[in-house]
Amino acid sequence: MVWYADLRNTKLFAPSERDWTSRRLLDLRAQIASGPPRGIPRRTKDASLIIGTWNIRDFDNNKFRHGPRRRESLHYIAEILSCFDVCALQEVNEDVRPLRDVIRLMGPGWDFIATDVTTGASGNRERMCFVFDSRKVKFRNIVGEIVLPKHALLPGEQQFARTPFMVSFQAGWFKFSLCTVHIFFGEASKGSDGYARRVAEIDYIAREMAGRADKEDENYILLGDFNIKNPVDETMLALTKAGFQLPPELFPSNLLGTHYYDQIAFRTRPDELTFLSAGAFNWSETLFRPEHYEHYAPVLPKRHRDLGADGKPRDAAKDKEYYSRRWLTWQMSDHLPLWVELAIDFSDAHLLNNLDPDYERRDVPAQLEHAEDGTPLEQADAPPEPAEPAAPLKRGRKAPRVAPPEKQGILAPAPKMSFGEAWRIFWWVAGGGADRLRKTREAEKKAAKPKKAKAKG
Repeated sequence: MVWYADLRNTKLFAPSERDWTSRRLLDLRAQIASGPPRGIPRRTKDASLIIGTWNIRDFDNNKFRHGPRRRESLHYIAEILSCFDVCALQEVNEDVRPLRDVIRLMGPGWDFIATDVTTGASGNRERMCFVFDSRKVKFRNIVGEIVLPKHALLPGEQQFARTPFMVSFQAGWFKFSLCTVHIFFGEASKGSDGYARRVAEIDYIAREMAGRADKEDENYILLGDFNIKNPVDETMLALTKAGFQLPPELFPSNLLGTHYYDQIAFRTRPDELTFLSAGAFNWSETLFRPEHYEHYAPVLPKRHRDLGADGKPRDAAKDKEYYSRRWLTWQMSDHLPLWVELAIDFSDAHLLNNLDPDYERRDVPAQLEHAEDGTPLEQADAPPEPAEPAAPLKRGRKAPRVAPPEKQGILAPAPKMSFGEAWRIFWWVAGGGADRLRKTREAEKKAAKPKKAKAKG
């Protein structure tokens, strides 16, 4: 449960800001509670596990001078992160105090594990982090950063631009290792050196994690910002050809809804992965809406605006575009958090595996455990078989009644993409399908927006 005590602190929030932030939090909570596809499933005690990943844009050193993040923004981020049992974060900067503030707002039981900063021009002094609810998810004391061996170095003897980070956890019956990445982007064109490096980074980390999964008989989940443009791009092939499975439906994860940068992929033990649901949470449906521009206009940084002598924007449309396309991304992010929900309660399956069908045709007496005086019998290497009764028991054992699961797995992992399916998606994208889908969604949002009543003359 997120803590809201700061909203009552008059040194932090003026009454008007407390009112504004509380209204936005109520809207955000309502969107979350609506469930998929707009919202996020409700967390359970032990039936399911919700894993998230979020590139949280330059959190939060304000080197580009669009911030820093407002106190209200930290509350919104805490509200979203608290919907996941464990979440990988990318682009957390050197100073972790803002992240500690978010963890504090999330309430007791929440913790995080972070890497050191990655140095170098491409590293951007970023950290990789896992935020997790320690009451639900247990840290299994294994943690490490993945580096390239000498024979696998990238051209120019380069390492990963940002070092992948792996941590082992357990939730209920489910033991798993998460490896989060922030893959090098470089140039967008396929023939460029930057694009080739991007593909090479994905290819190596996917093959490395797949090899570990096979060798250790462990569940590996590879997640983060892969900078994948679309489902049929070479960058996606580099991920899936290593045998990683994807959720049944893929979601664009940039704020504009045009690219599939972020992914959650699985290489797991047989019969230990049951998808329940998946999605990308579009917080922009609720927060920092276009109609909120007038509220935030007085606090937009002047250095990024074209203002006249009277302090007002020379071009109102351009100023609104700065607010909605740039400024808000440094308050929240230019990415959407991606999540998957997995079934992790294998209790019934474990007990059903102990059943012997032979005993449904016959029965035997109860095993003797105590002597007549109540003294426990010494156990040998194997307990003695119960003595056969003088007359055989007539009835066999009834089949047990199994309670319906709290969470029912209804989705299967996506199989390896066939050539025909890849070709179909290619022509859909090339024919403008993605653009048409985006325009349809925008039209639906516009139609759903309540119209203002015209003032009577």
